[in-house]
Amino acid sequence: MQQTVRKHVFENGLTLLVDEAPELQSVAIGAWVRTGSRHEDLNSWGMCHFLEHMLFKGGKRRGAMDISKAVDRVGGDFNAFTSREHTCFHFYLPAKEMQLGSGLLKEILSHPLFASKEIERERQVILQEIAMTRENPEEDAFDRYMEKVFSKHSIGRNILGSEHSISIMNRRQMFDFFYQHYRPENMILSVSGNIRFDKVRREFGPLGHGKWPSRKDPSDLKAKWGMDPPERTTPGFYWVDTPTEQAHVIYGFSAPVKNSKERIASTMVQQYLGGGMSSVLFDQIREKKGWAYTVYANAIQFLDVSLFTVYAGVKKGKVIESLQMCERELKKIARSGIPVAELKRIKDSLLYSIELSTESSESRMMTISQQELFFKKEFSFKAYAELVRSVKVVDIKNLVSRWMKHADPTVLVLADKPRNKREWARIQAIAKRMTSGPFEIERD
Repeated sequence: MQQTVRKHVFENGLTLLVDEAPELQSVAIGAWVRTGSRHEDLNSWGMCHFLEHMLFKGGKRRGAMDISKAVDRVGGDFNAFTSREHTCFHFYLPAKEMQLGSGLLKEILSHPLFASKEIERERQVILQEIAMTRENPEEDAFDRYMEKVFSKHSIGRNILGSEHSISIMNRRQMFDFFYQHYRPENMILSVSGNIRFDKVRREFGPLGHGKWPSRKDPSDLKAKWGMDPPERTTPGFYWVDTPTEQAHVIYGFSAPVKNSKERIASTMVQQYLGGGMSSVLFDQIREKKGWAYTVYANAIQFLDVSLFTVYAGVKKGKVIESLQMCERELKKIARSGIPVAELKRIKDSLLYSIELSTESSESRMMTISQQELFFKKEFSFKAYAELVRSVKVVDIKNLVSRWMKHADPTVLVLADKPRNKREWARIQAIAKRMTSGPFEIERD
């Protein structure tokens, strides 16, 4: 817990983070692009996720199978993911094979091929992925919820894109978007494991010096799409009328955080309300009432906006009761905070989790990268522990009190519309008291 990350910014703006962990036998390498689905316009909707698929198809020297065989030979792994604000490509390798990971990254970032036949193959894969998500009610509900909450901003759109946007995307668009966003000053290379800072800096030096192929000068780039903050979340009560086995309920509101301490406090509220089998809502809704199998809370934090949400898959006749329980528990926290004993338990859980994560080069790499992406400062595990310990009951109380004072919730329910007219009228009446936004029903 004493280790500190070393940071180096190369002459072309590429940021390098190095976390030396000589006690490990592995190395994790991540290439983080400060571009996600919020930076796409309607013509490029789904592009970041499409590129995530395409980069591991290889470059001019090595194809997809060559990359797979090279990583499999050393017992390693490679993967990628796309979020609304970032895209990450990462390798997990034996420490002595760091050169393999750096070589593969140099190739896919400098000389991607985007072969036409591979584009067509992955297009079909992504269309199947979209269809698969639609058939998962929980995932579908969250995608629809984000679209409602951020109805006037690209951050609310589905990361995968739409059937239409993916179907018409072409190779020229792909190269244009790639060269505009995948550029050194817009990227972080993060390396954690049994490595030395000087060796890593030399290894990635070719990526840190000079302009990358086909990239324009930063001064020639247009303003980045999607970086304007969402003006506000859109309140309302939205019922998606579709046949389901249970009602999928999402309740949430804007939950601004001002600094790193409040981000930690927000996470603690999430843990207390719906962070596991010992959480309040799990105990109340599942264990004591038997209304649901799955209940959890999310502290969703972007660079310039934050949400607090609760999801529950409940009996269809217990939608309102579950929502009222969420509100009641949040108001309790706003009045009194989290009980001291519970706050200690949550702090212990967070600290033990970060201690356990230090045994994994992948977890360490993810942690230091996210610290840089959100706060642009060096990270130390010791400083994180001190920050966690510094949060007091009054900090939690004041944060949630501020949220609830201005909360105007957005609620989405994905389930069959109740046939009983009296029950439906009751839902509408309570919905109108719960939010200032409209009550809308969509038939799927």
